[in-house]
Amino acid sequence: MSAHAHVDAAGLAGSQIWRNGELIPAAEATVHVLSHPVARGSQVFDVLRVVNPPSGPAALGLRPHVARFERSMRLMGMEVPYRIAALEAAVAETVLANPGAEVVKVMANWDEIANGTVPVTTRPTIYISAVPLTGDAGVATAPVRLATAEMPKMPAEILPPSLKVAAAYTAAIRAQLTVAGDSTVDDVIFRTMRGRLAEGTSQSMLAVRGDRVLAPSLDTVLDGITRRLLLDLVEGYEYGIEIRDVFWDEVAGADELVLTSTNGLVRPVAALDHRTLRAPGPLATALTADLNRLVAGDHPLSVRWLTPLTVA
Repeated sequence: MSAHAHVDAAGLAGSQIWRNGELIPAAEATVHVLSHPVARGSQVFDVLRVVNPPSGPAALGLRPHVARFERSMRLMGMEVPYRIAALEAAVAETVLANPGAEVVKVMANWDEIANGTVPVTTRPTIYISAVPLTGDAGVATAPVRLATAEMPKMPAEILPPSLKVAAAYTAAIRAQLTVAGDSTVDDVIFRTMRGRLAEGTSQSMLAVRGDRVLAPSLDTVLDGITRRLLLDLVEGYEYGIEIRDVFWDEVAGADELVLTSTNGLVRPVAALDHRTLRAPGPLATALTADLNRLVAGDHPLSVRWLTPLTVA
């Protein structure tokens, strides 16, 4: 696998984690091996980036991320113990308690030991971590070589794509392991049951065909917050945007493919099933330049997408 941005696990040692209103040492933020999230994969979560413009630490897309987290809790059948504004304040408190943090993970766990599939209570414990990234952690990460996953993405009729729950990523782990020994492939891309473009293991994909940017409809893929941001930027370019079912031949014959995620932000695709593509292409190059301006607070969309992190 090629290097890319990932959480610095070593940085957890001295960090603090927010748990239900208090900051505790990361080493104390533990759950039992028989707890529901461990035994059943029921943890609901969301992940967002922290950037550092001259004005101080800021969260990228804070409100959309927290709103999506709240929606995931409701879809999972969890009580929502904190309002969105309170969760935003908790994110700020956690980031400011962990200098150098670049990625925030907000989690909802049913921590009690689960003897069956049904949790003991519907009220979760909320955790928030804020840690650095390592590897290729800039706005534009290294080009990636993709293979088409053998299995399709789990259909929305079984698991809503808008629900970010740990168990939903099992297929991605399996698919990544199938290519782990192939030095010519870094990751996989999924198709839907009908053979249309879905998404990557933890990324959204944009395909460029001529002067059109194609993105899968949200009834089949996660509503990626970074995807929203990039499409917001594309609105200012000379591309048309089509959000719809994207046929696989449109992907296989695309002029350019771009992956996007919280950690990767803009990641050009250098190859798909051994077909070579220009990476970075014109779209990835433009997005990288504008995103660098945006995270520095020097873009017209900075006000919309950057939330200063302060504690009242």
